[in-house]
Amino acid sequence: MSDGTVPIVARSLPGVPTRLRGRVALIFAAIIVVTCVVAAALLLSNARHERQIVREHTLGNAIALSFAFDQEVAAGNALLKGLSSSPALKSGDARGFYDQLKATPIPDGSWLILQDLDGQVVNTLRPFGAALPRHRDFPTYPEALNRVRERGWTVSGRMASLAKPGTTIIALSLRINHDDGTMKGFITTVLSQDRLGAILGSQDVPAASTRGVYDRKLQPIVTTRGAETSSRVPMPVALAARLATANGNETVEGLIEDVDERGIPILVAYRNSGATNWTTMVAVPLSGVNAPVAGALRQMAGMAAFLLLAGGLAALFTARQVEQPLRTLSDQVAGANNKVSELSGQLLALQEEERQRIARELHDSTAQHLVAANLGLSGLEAEVRQSPAGHKTLREVEGLLTEALRELRIFTYLLHPPNLEKDGLQATLRDFAEGFAGRTGLVARIRISEEVDDLPPDLQRTILRVMQEALTNVHRHAGASHVSVDARIVSGRLVVRIRDNGRGITGAARLEGPIRLGVGVAGMRARLEQFDGELRIRTGRGGTSIVAMVPVRGTGRASSRAGSLRMPWLSSRDKADGQALS
Repeated sequence: MSDGTVPIVARSLPGVPTRLRGRVALIFAAIIVVTCVVAAALLLSNARHERQIVREHTLGNAIALSFAFDQEVAAGNALLKGLSSSPALKSGDARGFYDQLKATPIPDGSWLILQDLDGQVVNTLRPFGAALPRHRDFPTYPEALNRVRERGWTVSGRMASLAKPGTTIIALSLRINHDDGTMKGFITTVLSQDRLGAILGSQDVPAASTRGVYDRKLQPIVTTRGAETSSRVPMPVALAARLATANGNETVEGLIEDVDERGIPILVAYRNSGATNWTTMVAVPLSGVNAPVAGALRQMAGMAAFLLLAGGLAALFTARQVEQPLRTLSDQVAGANNKVSELSGQLLALQEEERQRIARELHDSTAQHLVAANLGLSGLEAEVRQSPAGHKTLREVEGLLTEALRELRIFTYLLHPPNLEKDGLQATLRDFAEGFAGRTGLVARIRISEEVDDLPPDLQRTILRVMQEALTNVHRHAGASHVSVDARIVSGRLVVRIRDNGRGITGAARLEGPIRLGVGVAGMRARLEQFDGELRIRTGRGGTSIVAMVPVRGTGRASSRAGSLRMPWLSSRDKADGQALS
């Protein structure tokens, strides 16, 4: 008796030699791609690190310049506070205070001014007693005067110097009060464009960079580009837009990419000081910032081109070396495959014949013995009628014999359903599925095309076995409430789908790894492979779908490898009992 095992069909290697070069080329290409990706990742990582260093260095320069200007303003404020305590100033001795201002050491390019509420009193750039500007000579004097009055000290915006025409200056002013606390005037130290330019030039920055300091209104105080110092380079538009929304009394710093007034893409590092309201900027061309990444990309392109050339030559050489041995092996495997396919078909035919023989033996011998035993018990009924216990035992034995006879008929039906040759595959599949649903309590939806009756008999038996195994798995493992069975011919292929709404296949039950000999899914797949078919399984939380697909090369009743196997000895009751077995 067969143990239900099915053969695995050997696969030949058709076309391997003709496809070898392409496959070897793909392998070498994959190796080259992986190599290029790893090398590119390393190069780009290093290039990005270098670019980040450039960005951080540029921001560090902007911050250092801002600190230098803050220190310059702080030093000027300390100087003014010291001068405000002068006895000459307190006593109103303008000449004596002028001499003191002239003797006070100050940075090159700076000078000192004493002013009252009307205008300048003394100016170290002019001789004592010379005519000096009045406040009304400066268009913005009301604003500057109010800032000194309200804040006590202030840093002005950019101004044009009257003492040095054509020069941009910044004024640092400290309020001076009368003894009663009212404002008397203020002392001012002036920082010229030359002095501020010297501070800008003190930082080590790339030669192509642009540096600048801008006042609270974002107007240039002094800028340097290369060897040129001026106050004409405007603040980049993107930076001006960002600072326009910032709080002027808070320090803000960062990096931003923009295009300067010449149309050159630049990286702008900036710091807006909350102490002075000045913005210090260092701008460098983006081409220099991105130079490490651009260089890495050029290296990658050259390396990839070299590897592709070398890999192509190596693939061609390798393919030529192994092509002939594989061609010989392919021919040998193809010949062996033909023999295995022939033996596999004979084995399946013998398996069906064995099932027919077992079913016939069970029906003709074992079933008849059970019927005879049942008849014999009927003859004993009169003998045990007077004994209640004996009569009860007789009824129990009759029931067991009847159940055994029913199960035997079901088993013989499963071994070889007689209605497959008589009624066709459509009716057989429908009867079996309806009987399965009735026994298990499942709700079944069955749609089977009439075209399946034109399939070869051996393929019909295979489809029947596949559906039997699939429905058995649904009953045993799925925990489903609904099942659907569909069979139809679509685009030259027979498609059979059994789908449930169960728990799906999880854990150790998943169908992974190589096919093993035996029943179950491996058996279904091996049976289908005899007809160049395939089995697909999709599973998830929403249930499992088993799809069997077999190419159909034509319709009509074809002869079976195993011949026409009929079982006329099975009755209609056998068929009905078989329909109820899952």
